[in-house]
Amino acid sequence: MTFDVCSFVKNLEPIDLERKITKSEYESRIKTLQDILNNRGIDVGIAFGNELRPGDTGWLTGYDPQIEPTAAVIGVKGLFVLGGPEGEAYAKETMMAGTFINVLEFKIPEEDYPGYEFMPLSKILIEAAGIEPKKIGILTLPSILPLEIFHLLKKIPNAEIIDASDILLDYRYQKSPQELEMMSIAARISTYAMKAMIAAIRPGMRELEVAACADYVMKAMGADRVGISTIVCSGWRSPNVIGRASNKVIEEGDMIDLTVSARYDGLASCMGRTVIAGKAHPDQLEFINIAINAYEKGIEAIAYGQPASEVDRTVRSILDPQGLSPLYSLVHGIGWTEAMEGKGAATQHSTWNFPKGIAFMLDLGIFGRSFKSLDKNHLGLRIENPFIIDHEGNTKCLTVDLPLKCEAGKIY
Repeated sequence: MTFDVCSFVKNLEPIDLERKITKSEYESRIKTLQDILNNRGIDVGIAFGNELRPGDTGWLTGYDPQIEPTAAVIGVKGLFVLGGPEGEAYAKETMMAGTFINVLEFKIPEEDYPGYEFMPLSKILIEAAGIEPKKIGILTLPSILPLEIFHLLKKIPNAEIIDASDILLDYRYQKSPQELEMMSIAARISTYAMKAMIAAIRPGMRELEVAACADYVMKAMGADRVGISTIVCSGWRSPNVIGRASNKVIEEGDMIDLTVSARYDGLASCMGRTVIAGKAHPDQLEFINIAINAYEKGIEAIAYGQPASEVDRTVRSILDPQGLSPLYSLVHGIGWTEAMEGKGAATQHSTWNFPKGIAFMLDLGIFGRSFKSLDKNHLGLRIENPFIIDHEGNTKCLTVDLPLKCEAGKIY
């Protein structure tokens, strides 16, 4: 029987789409940042964001840009949101704080916008600081800030450029109760989307047909966009760690890696499962069972105040002796971006303990390993769930009623 994604959506528990991060929380973030900059003797700070890495500017303003990049300039006199003419209306529609200003360097390259005036970045820095700034703090990691913007900052007379990226790394890592709620909503949507993909899978379908089910569910249930493109990698494509879904036809017995990441109110919650199309080989089932057992032991190691490194060490102690070493560390950050938050990853060598008020992914990836009769060129597995440690110190998995071991074609 063909899976009917429209009927599937109609039977889902609805989501309260009025739940959003409040304007007062954004105002509180701005006041906090202004105080920190003042205490450090920094006259003005600048954060950069684009469609791929929107976290720093999004956290401050609520604006998640599309195509055009953006920046947030903050000082004692206020917050200014920088962009280009094509993004202006969308920015003003969605931003929760700040004043929008068109800046030449943020328009779409080679386009002309007759009648528009562009304010120089140097003037905006003065407006935000209230003075000609002597110390300018770059709030975004150097690997993200464009060289063009850095060169503009270097031209400010008598100004010292300071790397202040640690500020937002710390504050974005510590999630507020409202942020944790948004991530919980995103996780519910991701769960629904994953369930749809699992139920839809049949040998003979293209990977993109399966991914389309997830994408439809996410939009239908209120996801503003995705954290990453939906992943469906089957058979010889299963060792692809971050490959998008393709037009490859799913074949009987294919191992299939599935990953979906819904974003709600800017915040993402990712999810991954591995299933077999049609009849599974006993070695495939054994491989998946071993991975699930290791994953469950990793969950037990997650606790407030406990060493973050123990999660990775625990899982590897089970998998390494069997030649199934994970490709990457199991704990990574989540929030405005998937796996690129800049802080929150825990490896087997980490020396810190889990704090309260955080969100992260427990992501087990085994790729390109041989197991019994299974060829490494056809072997890939991901098991991934979003977790939080709330402000009371409780560990919670945000996935909604979906087992770690799933059967393709089954509705959960």
